[in-house]
Amino acid sequence: MKHSLLLFILLLLGKLVFSQQYLNSTYITQGLAYPPTNIIPTDSGYIIGSSTANTIYLLDSSANEKWFKQYPLSLPGGYGNLISDNNGKYIASGTLQGGIDGAYLIKFNNSFDTIYSKILITETICSSCLSMVHCFVDNNGKYILLGHNSRDSSGVSIPDVDALFIKTDTSGTIINHKLIGPSNNADWFNTGLQMGNNYYLFGGTYSYAPGSVVGMDRTDGWIVKTDLQGNEISSAAFGNPNIYDHDFIFTLKTHQNKLLTGVDYGIAKHSSGFRMFKPRLLVLNDDLSVYKDLFFKNSYVSNDTLFNSSIVDGILNIDSTYTFLGRDVAVSISTHSGLHSNGFVLKLNKSLKVLYFRNYIHNGGNYTSIIPTVIASTADSGYIFGGYVNDNTLTPSQQSWLVKTDSLGCDGFHSCDDTTLVCQILQAPDTACKNDTSWIHVKFKGRSAPYFIYANTTLALDSVYYPYTLPLWIDTLMPYFPTTTGMQQVIVKLQDPWGWYQTDTVQIFVKNCGSGSIEETWYPKKVEVFPNPATNELHVKIRSAITTPVSITIYDMQGKVVKQIATKLNETVINISGLKEGVYGIRVVGDNITVSDRFVKLE
Repeated sequence: MKHSLLLFILLLLGKLVFSQQYLNSTYITQGLAYPPTNIIPTDSGYIIGSSTANTIYLLDSSANEKWFKQYPLSLPGGYGNLISDNNGKYIASGTLQGGIDGAYLIKFNNSFDTIYSKILITETICSSCLSMVHCFVDNNGKYILLGHNSRDSSGVSIPDVDALFIKTDTSGTIINHKLIGPSNNADWFNTGLQMGNNYYLFGGTYSYAPGSVVGMDRTDGWIVKTDLQGNEISSAAFGNPNIYDHDFIFTLKTHQNKLLTGVDYGIAKHSSGFRMFKPRLLVLNDDLSVYKDLFFKNSYVSNDTLFNSSIVDGILNIDSTYTFLGRDVAVSISTHSGLHSNGFVLKLNKSLKVLYFRNYIHNGGNYTSIIPTVIASTADSGYIFGGYVNDNTLTPSQQSWLVKTDSLGCDGFHSCDDTTLVCQILQAPDTACKNDTSWIHVKFKGRSAPYFIYANTTLALDSVYYPYTLPLWIDTLMPYFPTTTGMQQVIVKLQDPWGWYQTDTVQIFVKNCGSGSIEETWYPKKVEVFPNPATNELHVKIRSAITTPVSITIYDMQGKVVKQIATKLNETVINISGLKEGVYGIRVVGDNITVSDRFVKLE
């Protein structure tokens, strides 16, 4: 009976897994690419709003077109965004361009028939000076539209563009119309939300960079706090003041009533002229002070290729976790051309610890570039996201791209190829003392953190998460506290949140050391070298007090020294991005420490 019940459960689980909806597909609509600017999951499929030619269309679960609608106004243009008004209807805002620029608002019923369309303001003199890129519904059901313009509500021109704020009622009648910004440089809004009795409006600015900085390098992320009439209360800029940082393009309200937004943080300019940057998430208090500041991955150079990463969109899940959509890019330094790029999804728990990280390519073979744009959650706790692909093996070469995953970010194709649960013991002491802590060097990976590490039946490491550098493997030390003497078999068990586990085993001789201690044959001063393998950075951690400088030397397998530094820090981060792929030795000497080890450098 037990076996029959178990077989039934396994068959049921297998059926559920088999029936899980997955998708990773490129597609064209009406013979062209209409990349998604917005995705709204419905019972009928996915409503796609595209910034191309005022287009809305419905796709089924296989990315097949079910219907397609265009809403031609008096001029060509495109949606800034498309949202539900929370009352069974939808609104879209955008910009018309073609001699006369116009900011418009369209309201639809649930069949996407037009209830009304209005051009709210126009610009007849300055081409491209008016842009409407975002709208949201506030807590009172009013519509807030955001963008930029060079003319205020009285028609008076300003020297540059300032951020545009328009508030309307549900009929599209303007309640408030304001320009916000210092008026001496370009400022603009991309997104916003209401929290309490204030609006928080996010975008970019040129106004805070030093006068010596010119061009795009003046760009910083910018946030303005206003009252409910759009009057500015305070503002703040975030970024490297000397290097181009992307503007803020999404924002979320956290479960703690704080603001969360993302931006690319400029690190440096490469000698080739390329900007080096890495993803940054900012959590802000309601007074715009920084609550948390998180950086992910790293920009690095390998041979002739420069690698950058960025976050482009984010959502707050119903369980208060966060999911972010991003992009990895590789460019050729010598030819100043893009080589390839992929999309990625990063999931964090409510405390902003990394649960998992997934990479995505499109399902068509060789590719040039993937540009992800938008992500949304689905009713089955999965995700739907998309953008567009440039791929010379496709016809046409530019196509829209849509991916549907399960709750673990698996698309059913390649994104979860490296999520098999694996536990490995890398190094352990030959001898340990009874009733004293020894350390075992382990690495592991799986589907999702948090992980739990046991030494035999004792929980040694509780709730281990991935570091913000987002490696595939977690590489760390785990404590082992023996309570009996003799040769002991230590079973290291890795367990994931669902109870699945893997083990590895090592033999350690435990002796009664009395009041003295024994010298461990591995890591006498408990030196930790991680991650291993490593790509851009190598960490050397010394778990004891350091009174005199310690020398850290890296050498290749021919014995040639390739890096050497002196430090008095307990943890030293070494940039190894310039090293070629291969095996290297590392030696830590000084302050009664003599440790040799090896690590693998990956491209």
